[in-house]
Amino acid sequence: MSEFTERLDQLKTSLFEREEVRQYFALKAAIESDPILMEANANMRFHQKEMAKHMGNLEIYTKEKALFEHFSSVYQNHPLVVNYEQAKNAVHDLLRQLKDILEK
Repeated sequence: MSEFTERLDQLKTSLFEREEVRQYFALKAAIESDPILMEANANMRFHQKEMAKHMGNLEIYTKEKALFEHFSSVYQNHPLVVNYEQAKNAVHDLLRQLKDILEK
């Protein structure tokens, strides 16, 4: 194994040991295993597609939009999702810092 490959493995290990990365993956798993959140997400996507299909019919579009907004609110405002979004932003910041260092 080359020194470069060893260093990459060390970097990968270090990244996955960071608290923000571990929290990101734990929250992602918790969301994916929560049936209420998965149902809200599926309903949100379904009604979003229905809105797009019925753009020419204001009555149906309005009904679908209200349902989409309801399920979107249920999903987006759930504490797991709120914390997940914060963890995702922290991981993106970490990866941006790494990218900036590598580009120097």
